[in-house]
Amino acid sequence: MAATTLRWPAITARVLAGVFGSYAFTWGFAAAGVAALVGLGVEYHDAEMGVLMLAFFVFLGLFLWTFAARSLLRVWLVLLGGSALLFTAAWAIQRAILA
Repeated sequence: MAATTLRWPAITARVLAGVFGSYAFTWGFAAAGVAALVGLGVEYHDAEMGVLMLAFFVFLGLFLWTFAARSLLRVWLVLLGGSALLFTAAWAIQRAILA
């Protein structure tokens, strides 16, 4: 198995994905989770606290995964696509609650 060397642009892209991509995904996860739990009848502050405690581990796992994954393209697709889906789900759930 040949060792591969990473160039600065690839390292920078992984760091940006790890910090900002994981943050966006986690923010979408938290928004969708809180909205879903409130929609199910959980009090807002209880839902918020529970989801934010779980979101810490989601962020940590995603951050570490961005450096362990082989494909940088897959990392960006998962983080940006997942963020978009989670934000859309949170928006739809909040609209349904308010309607």
